Amino acid sequence: MSGESLTPELVYSLLLMSIAGVSAWWSRYIIENIVALRIAVFVGVSSSIFMLINISG
Repeated sequence: MSGESLTPELVYSLLLMSIAGVSAWWSRYIIENIVALRIAVFVGVSSSIFMLINISG
């Protein structure tokens, strides 16, 4: 475990997850646009699944 570090793919996935979370909150409470909310949630969930796949294998 001591030699492991974050790969560029994991960093990009974490970045997408955080941007998607902020976008989902913004779409829900500020813009009040359900389509943008669903897109942001889809991007966040997809990037988290991608990250879990990369961590496992």
